[in-house]
Amino acid sequence: MDTALAKEALQSERARMAFDLERLQRSLGTATSGSGERLDSGLDDAVATFSSELDEGLMDELRGTLNELDAALARIVAGTYGECVECRKAIPDARLAALPASPCCIDCQRRAEHS
Repeated sequence: MDTALAKEALQSERARMAFDLERLQRSLGTATSGSGERLDSGLDDAVATFSSELDEGLMDELRGTLNELDAALARIVAGTYGECVECRKAIPDARLAALPASPCCIDCQRRAEHS
């Protein structure tokens, strides 16, 4: 895997995720309907709570993705990008092309998911 291309792809994806996270954080509490009313003004507490939890879940997911991208970029700097963090074998290029931030080979990922 060409690490220069991987670095470019990871940085691009990281910038996109950071933008999405920032936009979501800004929109919380400022979302309005077309009339200028807060969207949750007429909603009951259960719906408002669900919406808030959904937004928090999305932010957590974006933060997790950012952490994965940062870890992959750190592996490029360390010279270990493309090497499984578990077994140290090479991660196939096809896997890295599909999942550039992947820290593990397929076998180790499967083991992790089933343990």
